[in-house]
Amino acid sequence: MTPVLPFLAGHGRRQPVRPVPGRQSGVVLIVALIMLVIIGLTSAAVMRNALSADAVTNSNRSEALATEAAQIALKFCETAILATTPTVSIQPASTPTAGQVWTNLANWARNSPVSTELTVEDVRSSDAALSLSTDQLPQCMAEDAGVSGPSGTQAVIVTARGFSPDYTQDASGRPQSGSVVWLQSTLSISDN
Repeated sequence: MTPVLPFLAGHGRRQPVRPVPGRQSGVVLIVALIMLVIIGLTSAAVMRNALSADAVTNSNRSEALATEAAQIALKFCETAILATTPTVSIQPASTPTAGQVWTNLANWARNSPVSTELTVEDVRSSDAALSLSTDQLPQCMAEDAGVSGPSGTQAVIVTARGFSPDYTQDASGRPQSGSVVWLQSTLSISDN
């Protein structure tokens, strides 16, 4: 028989390493909680930025739609004034104490004899891809500037305002929500 060498005995199996008995410090738990707080704050900041960007985009869209409506109304009024038979009446020049006609919100009221409210057909005929609310259609008015030019020309101030589809106003005509854009131009027309 072969003798077993004493230094080889027990080399085939290893004993499991056991932790040294003592207190656990809980560092992993603290690190995990800190990481959860950081992730939560980062997520809240990202969501807040996304909501802010969405609000800015919506506001820009609203203003762009109101600007397009005002441009349509301004072009409509200018074309109607320069036509052979004008369909928009030119208000007389205002006095300094009364102020300009376009600054009085009562003159912009629906069915006012001073302002002209475009119809849905007027807007659609302008080839605009504008979705309109029939509650607030674009409006325009013309007012004599009180200035005569050479050869009997007359200066006319044309004022137009357009609204976004989400526009609302109070009883006095002041905006509550949405966008309203005002545009003006000056025309020189001859009496001929």
